[in-house]
Amino acid sequence: MNGKHLFIATTRNIVASMHGILLFALLVTCNLTARAQHDGFHIHGRLLLPDGTVVGLLVNNDTAQSKEMCSGVLRNHTFSFTGKVDRPRMATFITNNLDLVAKNHWPDDSIHWNYISLYLTNDDILITPELKVKGGQVQDDYNDLLSMDDSGGEVVRPDIFFNFIDHHPHSPVSVELARRLLERGYNLTAEQVDHLDSTIVSVPDDTTGLRLMRLQIAQARKTVKGALLQDLELVTTNGQKASLTHIVADAQRHKPGYVLVDFWASWCGICLAAMPDIKALAEKYNSNLTVVAISIDTKEEAWHNSMKKHHEPWAQYRTTQQGYKDLFTKYQVGNGVPYYLLIRPDGKVLSAMSGPEQVKETLDSLLAK
Repeated sequence: MNGKHLFIATTRNIVASMHGILLFALLVTCNLTARAQHDGFHIHGRLLLPDGTVVGLLVNNDTAQSKEMCSGVLRNHTFSFTGKVDRPRMATFITNNLDLVAKNHWPDDSIHWNYISLYLTNDDILITPELKVKGGQVQDDYNDLLSMDDSGGEVVRPDIFFNFIDHHPHSPVSVELARRLLERGYNLTAEQVDHLDSTIVSVPDDTTGLRLMRLQIAQARKTVKGALLQDLELVTTNGQKASLTHIVADAQRHKPGYVLVDFWASWCGICLAAMPDIKALAEKYNSNLTVVAISIDTKEEAWHNSMKKHHEPWAQYRTTQQGYKDLFTKYQVGNGVPYYLLIRPDGKVLSAMSGPEQVKETLDSLLAK
């Protein structure tokens, strides 16, 4: 797979060809043409791929969800899209040969995709034969980021993100990185949130993104490491209303120590695969750790069926409609579950955890003192 990726988790789920053009409110238009619009973008290139290869452009909206904006096929190895965006947008240029494979009855192992991340602005943007992107100051900034991150941007690296932001405080790319860092509450310290607030103070090319970042910062101040646990409305397995903060407080009164809150869902394969590891943690740290599971399933039946199939020996709850909404607003859990919180014995949140392994390493360190 060629090209470097950033914030494009949804693109790997693409199936079938990309012939339909989906337009959404923030995107004005897109045409397959060789003529650039006066005040829009022109993305084009000559690629070392067979004619008939499908090409398309996915563009992120303000929630980082991707929508297909342009599509077409290579002719004489070239393509050209024009259109307009309301502000700089993360995007992914994609190629695939699915139609050619079907037409020529090629074997399945000849299927090939390319994913090329870029920053879409109303500029002339070139995709080179080497599948590199050139064009516009924002894209130059983004190329600087990719040169700093040897993972291709697939992993959120706070050190790299903060380093880039410090050197590009007025770039729309910095706004995007800051918003990414601010997601998933209890991941940043108060000092880190303050640093973002004081560093990114003016972004002339993306005032809307800056405004949205400010809103995230205001909420993130309530969910820094060491802050009080934000409450969520839940229901018990018997359908009784419950409160997350009360549940955690009751657990710690019953057994003083740490509480691990495991947010999961019946449809989340990663969540289900981690359950045996969570169980191992509960057994290893039995005298110091209580596990509380919170499902974000919107269908009660799916929740109960999953609990029967994956029975675990700890308290189970589910978010109400309001609790579900609050999880995404108060906690800013932009990409959902799995999501883990480790609560200190004093009732404050130590930190969000990346998974069972980090929980184990953290508890080993804390309990060894």
